[in-house]
Formats: sequence, structure tokens, C-alpha cells
Amino acid sequence: MAVLRNTGLIEAPLATVGAALRHTRTAETGLAALGVRGEALTGADSLLVPGDELAFRLAGFILTTRIVRADADRLSSVLVGGPLRRLEHDTVLAQVGPRTLLTDSVRWTTPLGVLGRFGDVAVGRKLVLDVLAARVRAVRELAESWASRTIVVGTALVHEGRLLAQQRSYPAAHAGRWELPGGRVEAGEDEADAVVRECREELDVDVRPTGRLGTDVPLDNGMLLRIHTAELKDPGQVPRAVEHREVRWLTAADLPTLDWLETDRVLLHDLRALLR
Repeated sequence: MAVLRNTGLIEAPLATVGAALRHTRTAETGLAALGVRGEALTGADSLLVPGDELAFRLAGFILTTRIVRADADRLSSVLVGGPLRRLEHDTVLAQVGPRTLLTDSVRWTTPLGVLGRFGDVAVGRKLVLDVLAARVRAVRELAESWASRTIVVGTALVHEGRLLAQQRSYPAAHAGRWELPGGRVEAGEDEADAVVRECREELDVDVRPTGRLGTDVPLDNGMLLRIHTAELKDPGQVPRAVEHREVRWLTAADLPTLDWLETDRVLLHDLRALLR
């Protein structure tokens, strides 16, 4: 099996780099620079999630890969269609001070025995290294362009193994759809302060932030959504819908039954893992 790796440092937080890595444009623009045509075989969501597929046209062949892992610090895919016997792609992120180190690894097995191995040496390895370098450039460009965006916090509030969601009452285009509590980080606040304030304003409860969940999510309004986990300070408090139509506690099985806003829908695989 052939194995190649490439690394790159990116001037952006890990959560932002993770979002750029998962963005469907990364595969398309990174490969286009090399004359390789790629497209995401997904729905309208901008971030790849497990189960999504990517198709690439390379040297007259079509390779189709499937995302099998999409964590905050890792994205992995495997080959599900194409001329290669095996293809695995794994990207790992690590925070290095204010920057993020991206490490790309590709493993593949070609058909045709000795002839296939000769093709790897003569052509394949250079092409793979060029593709990996193009991916780093695409991720760097997107992540660094997002790094200065205003942050909107979302809250994954969990109590007794269930997640709180709220149903929008306005604007008309979003009425009836579901989302996590949250809002914009205001001047002078840190993100944890914003989580506490938003939950008090929207749910009339006091919460204690407990960590981070998933990658950032780019919003159409030019901001970045960043999800924090939280718990009730007083387990006896009962959240109420102050600004929304309804609030509801959800199990992992309930998550796919609601009509989520597109922005929150890409979080469902992380929320499901959180509730497990």
C-alpha cells in the first residue's frame, strides 16, 4: 500500500480550520487548480457530514469517496467507487498556539500488480502530493478569511441525557423550524459569557458552560456559529420559551424528526454523539 503525507500551518483557530476543511468548496476549488474536476454529492448543507460522498474525475476515471468521520479535529473518507482497490484519506488537526497544524494522509492500493506500482512511482505519487498541497492552500485561504468574522454562539444544553431545542416564531421564513439557543457575542463579552446571557434571555434559566462541540459553521450573514455545551446551574429550573414558540427536550432518536434550520442541521451528527 502506498502512503503519502503533507502538513501545513494555518493562521486560524482549530474550530475554524475544521469548518474550512469540511466545506464542500474546499474539495472543489483545491482540485480545480490541478485540472481535476470534483463535486460534492450532497444536499444543500455547506459542511460535509458522515455519509456524504464526493466524486472526482481524474484521468478519465471517476473516483467516489464517502465521508466516514467528521469530528472537530479530524475528517476521514474511504473509496466506494473507482479503479483503485483501496483509497483512504485522513486529515488531522492540532492547535499550535494561535495556529492550527493540518496533517493530510492518503493510503491507496492500485490494481495491476507490478505495472500498477510502477505507475504509482512514475505518476501517482506526484499527483497525490500536488492534490494534498492544493487542499492545504484551499483550507488555508478559506479558514484565514473566516478567522476575523464575528462569532455567534449556540448552546447545546443537556440535562439528564436530553438536549434542549427551541422552535422559531419569527421571521416568517423560519417560523416553525428548530434551532439551538444562542446569539451574537457582544462587545466586552467572551463566548462563555454570551452563552450564559443568551440562555437567560431566551430560556429564563442560568447555565454553566462545559466545553465546545464540533467545528465552526459559516453563516450566510458573514458570521461564524460556534457551539458550546452547557448544563443547568440549578437542575430544578425549567426552561421556558421567552422569545420562541416552544422549547423541547430531545433524545438522540428525536433529533432527525424535527425540521431544523439548515445551519443547525449540519450539527446533528455531533449532537447525536453528545447524547450518546
